[in-house]
Amino acid sequence: MKKSIALAALTLIIICHAVPPAYTQKKDTHNFRKTRWGMSVAEVKLTEEGKPINEGPLPPYDLAVSYAGTFEGSNTETGYLFNADKLVLAGYAFTDRHSDNNLYIKDYERIKGVLTKKYGIPAQDEEIWSDETYKDKPEEYGKAAALGQLVLQSSWRTPETDIFLTLQGRDNDISLSALYYSTELNSLVIERKIRQEAEGF
Repeated sequence: MKKSIALAALTLIIICHAVPPAYTQKKDTHNFRKTRWGMSVAEVKLTEEGKPINEGPLPPYDLAVSYAGTFEGSNTETGYLFNADKLVLAGYAFTDRHSDNNLYIKDYERIKGVLTKKYGIPAQDEEIWSDETYKDKPEEYGKAAALGQLVLQSSWRTPETDIFLTLQGRDNDISLSALYYSTELNSLVIERKIRQEAEGF
C-alpha cells in the first residue's frame, strides 16, 4: 500500500466525522469505481484487472489491497481497505512525480474540479497553514506544501460516502490523495480503534 494512502487514511480517520452534511442529489450505483461498501475482498478483486501490487494488513484495518492504475489521466495506486472482509474505505494515491512543485498544486485543482463536477460544491475547501511565510505568494504554494507549511483539503459527502481530496508534504516530498470512506462501516473501525486504545491503558 502506497505510503500516502496509509498516511492519509490514518490522519483523516477522525476528521471524516466533522464534514457538514452537504449531500449531492446525484444517484450513483457504485460508491468507488465498480464497488460498493460492504463488498468482500473476493468481490472487489473481480472488479479490477491484473494482480494487486500490494496486499497485507494496515492497522486499524484488517487488510489493504492496491493496484496500479489511473484516474483522470494521472497515474495512481488504487487502494481498497477492509474490515471483517467488508470494504470500508478506498481511494487513489497519485503517483506522478514533478520537478516543479507547483504542478502538484495544479494536479490538486484539476482533480478537485473533477470531483466537484460529480459531487457538487465541496462541503469543506481549506488551506491549512502551519507557517504563513508564503501565504500571500501563490506562486510559492508548491514550495510551501513541500516544506509541510501548507495542506490543501477539500471534502464532499453523499448519503453513503465521505470523500477527501488532500495535498500535503514533508521533507520536500508532496503527496496527493483522494479517499472515499463508508460513512456507516468506517465508523465501526474508528470505534474499534478507540476501544482497543482504551483497553491498552
